[in-house]
Amino acid sequence: MRLVALRELNPEMVLAKSIFVNGNVYINKGTNGLDRYSDRLDRMGIACVYIEDEVSEAIEIPESITDETRTRCKDALRDAYSSVRENMTVDVEKLEGPLAKLMEEVMENKDVQINLSDINAVDDYTFGHSVSTAVYAALIGIDLGFGEIKMKELCLGAILHDAGKMLIDPAILRKEGKLTEDEFKEIKRHPQLTYDILSRCKSLSEDVRLIGLQHHERLNGKGYPNRLGGYRISAYGRIVAVADVYDALSSDRCYRSRWPNNKILDYLTEESGKSFDNEMVASLLKRIAVYPTGSQVRLSDGSQALVVRQNEQMPLRPVVRVFKNPEGHIIPVQQIDMMERLSITIVASQLEIQREEEQQSAFKNLRKEMWGQIG
Repeated sequence: MRLVALRELNPEMVLAKSIFVNGNVYINKGTNGLDRYSDRLDRMGIACVYIEDEVSEAIEIPESITDETRTRCKDALRDAYSSVRENMTVDVEKLEGPLAKLMEEVMENKDVQINLSDINAVDDYTFGHSVSTAVYAALIGIDLGFGEIKMKELCLGAILHDAGKMLIDPAILRKEGKLTEDEFKEIKRHPQLTYDILSRCKSLSEDVRLIGLQHHERLNGKGYPNRLGGYRISAYGRIVAVADVYDALSSDRCYRSRWPNNKILDYLTEESGKSFDNEMVASLLKRIAVYPTGSQVRLSDGSQALVVRQNEQMPLRPVVRVFKNPEGHIIPVQQIDMMERLSITIVASQLEIQREEEQQSAFKNLRKEMWGQIG
């Protein structure tokens, strides 16, 4: 299994993970001829898909939770939010079973590194993002030694942290390009709206409600809505701030493409102790694969490879499967353990490779246009 951009799809590739849109299966796992779906997926805001082909044969991508549990949680969250606009509350009971399963699976797979992110259509992003944020928050909570009660509070607050977005104009949430000052002010209302909504849920503790209010606060006091700083932000709030940012940056959005994992790690490390709590960042970084399993990388000799599996304690030196030579031609695959070939390093991630190729393609098209005008 591996992740590919839409423009790389061809008739021989087989879908490795079903694609869901608004809680329903849009394309089933096992479907081939995926290139015929490219335009529709692009219009939905889906930039890449998981596929099976000869190059990625037998590559397994370990996950913290199963696709079934992820889907159940998204569906339950959608149901729980169904009455937000009418009566400013959420049906927390609908989340109990799916969220308990999420916590159980995260505990069972607590040593699995975070690899490739969930794929969401634009309309489904809020639900997918909330579930992923709960998973990442749970991993931090496990590392911090949280007991059952604290874990349940943390995960419940994390999955509900964006409830206030249900009251924001969808056109603003889905806008491509830069927001106006007024639009950004509207977006910045969602933490307070979340707190107001959760305050009407009498079963929720104040600690859970504060997660929604504080997940955009920053250690240096430069966050919102109340510009809190340091330990005035609750421990749960500081955890979900890190989990929320990691998932946001690792996901494709209508206004920007996702960041490569190595760049996200650089950003979180740089902001650790400034915007984000050192301890919370360190806990999450232990679980992030710098070069995710199933992703494409360029090696220092110019060849391209897929990451087959991680080498524990050595995140920069995974086991890889070389499938393209330095000239970009497909070659018979060769598996290399980078712990045994220390002369070889990774110099570019999948997203960096894709963006270089897109720039080269755009440059070639521009040259053709210019020559056509000259001719």
